[in-house]
Amino acid sequence: MINTVIINAQKQARDAIASLLSAQGDIKIVAHGKDGYDALKLIGCLKPDIAILDNHLEFIKGEEIPPLIKARSPSTAVVILISRISDNQLYRAVSNEVSGFVCKGTEMSILPRIIKCIFQGGCFISPILAARILQLIPGINRRGSETYLYASRSLAKKGDKQYGDEQFPSGEDPMEYLSKRELRILTCIGEGCTSDEIARNLNLTVGTVRNYISSLMHKTGTANRSQMVRFAFYYGLVPLNLG
Repeated sequence: MINTVIINAQKQARDAIASLLSAQGDIKIVAHGKDGYDALKLIGCLKPDIAILDNHLEFIKGEEIPPLIKARSPSTAVVILISRISDNQLYRAVSNEVSGFVCKGTEMSILPRIIKCIFQGGCFISPILAARILQLIPGINRRGSETYLYASRSLAKKGDKQYGDEQFPSGEDPMEYLSKRELRILTCIGEGCTSDEIARNLNLTVGTVRNYISSLMHKTGTANRSQMVRFAFYYGLVPLNLG
C-alpha cells in the first residue's frame, strides 16, 4: 500500500485527486491539507510514502517545502503539481530533490501510474518542463545541494542544540509545540519583519503581536529577536532563498 498525503488549497481539487488515486486499490490517502503548515505538520507526523503538493500554497510556497519535508521525513517522495512556475521556482524545486513534476490537467489522468513509478524509486517530469529543467542543470550542480543540506541539518542534529553562541533548550521540532499562528509569526520574524509589518500582514494589532512574541520567546527559550531569527533558520522555518 502506498500511503499518500495530498496538500492543495482547493477542496475540489483535493477530492478529485483523492478519488482518482483511491480507485487504484494500492494507493491509500492517509491525510490531506490546504497549506504549507498542514504539509509540514501532517507529513512530519505520518511519514507517508508520497506527498503531493500544489506549487501555490499559503504559509510556505510549494517549491520551498521539500527540504523542510525531507528534514522531517527523509523517506517521503515529493510530487509537485504545476500550473505556472518561473525558472527561479523551478530551480528551487529541482535542487530540493523533488521526485515528480506534474502539469495540472495534462498528466492528471496518469497520476496513479506516476505515483507508482515514484514509489518504486523512479521519477517523473512533465515533458513540457523537461527542456527547462535541463537548461537549469548546470546551476543545480553548482548550487543545488545548499538548500537541502541546510534544511536537513536544521532538524537532523536534534541532539546538538547549539547554534552560533546560543544553545536552544528544546531539541524538539517546533511544529510539535507551536500553533499555526505562532509559527507564522516566528517565520515572519525570521524573514526580518517588524511587529508593525507582522500586524498588517496578519490583520492583528501590534499589541497582540507583541504578546505572541513574548510567548514565543518563552516557548523557544530565546531572549531577543536576534536569537529568534537564528532559531527560525536553525529549525528550517525560513527556507533559504538562493534565487
